[in-house]
Amino acid sequence: MKISTLLNKDSVFCQTACTSKKGALEKISLIAAKELNLDSQELFESLIAREKIGSTGVGSGIAIPHVKISSELPATAVFLQCETGIDYDSYDGNKVDILFAIFVPEDLCKQYLSALSEISQKLLDKQFLRQLRSAQSNQELFELLTL
Repeated sequence: MKISTLLNKDSVFCQTACTSKKGALEKISLIAAKELNLDSQELFESLIAREKIGSTGVGSGIAIPHVKISSELPATAVFLQCETGIDYDSYDGNKVDILFAIFVPEDLCKQYLSALSEISQKLLDKQFLRQLRSAQSNQELFELLTL
């Protein structure tokens, strides 16, 4: 499972106004709900439940919220580049400005791990992260993420 199979142009957002973790997760839920034809509140509650297990803030201003969805649905992702950093309870204490949310069908968990590995490797590359943070449009972000 590659990043390019998870994202589409309608699920990548540049310079998004985010003021809190809850607000960012609500935006992600609304976007994913449109993509998956699901109830946004249900997705939001799943994301919040996952955060209660432990923060998906992985450090360096990055969060990778993720939840399982029904096996009948396609794996999908939402990418937000926030205008400013938000408090996210990351393990390193830094604010988060890059969120890559993943919604994975229950029967694709192994493939999800390979996608998560690819995403993590890309996001931990400091030069790539600088490019993401300096992107000025949804299209530019999409192209960077799907190369």
